[in-house]
Amino acid sequence: MSKVTVLKVDTSCAKCKRKVLQAVSGLQGVDKIEVDSEKGTMTVTGTVDPVDVIVQARKAGRRASVVTIGPPPKPAAEEKKP
Repeated sequence: MSKVTVLKVDTSCAKCKRKVLQAVSGLQGVDKIEVDSEKGTMTVTGTVDPVDVIVQARKAGRRASVVTIGPPPKPAAEEKKP
């Protein structure tokens, strides 16, 4: 089952951001990763275990904490033409 995991991660510099992205992208089951440097959040979408995502982010030398874990947003339903 696909999940959306939002983490609070310190990505103050480009090198920090790259290290975290490389660490998390190597996990099996990751479909999409988005990093918002302004908010300091990283969103991981896929079937990957959220605990594994946190462990890999911390191994990359960054502090990581969970903001939310939940199902992905449902795609917008297309309007039927009469």
